[in-house]
Amino acid sequence: MEPFSIVKADDAVQLKLAATMDLRAAEPLLQTMQEAIGAGGKLVVDASAVDRLSTPCVQVLIAALQQLEQNQAAFVIKSPSDAFVSAFDDLGLFSFLMKWPVQT
Repeated sequence: MEPFSIVKADDAVQLKLAATMDLRAAEPLLQTMQEAIGAGGKLVVDASAVDRLSTPCVQVLIAALQQLEQNQAAFVIKSPSDAFVSAFDDLGLFSFLMKWPVQT
């Protein structure tokens, strides 16, 4: 599995998701999300490369982004791939994705 990358720039932190977001990626994703959130600033989750997104990774994303919402922290989902969107839709969680800011 390729690692996630975090790029810090001015007032934003960009987290680029890996192509394969399977069960093995869930724990590293959680740790990386915590690191990115801890860095402060707007969180940009780049989902453009995602080819496969498992339920555990969806759960991690929802939990982390809900935490940001509750803390009124800025975040955006950047360029979500079709596989990323389909994973949320397949799980009946499309409404979560649609209430978040999305940048194409």
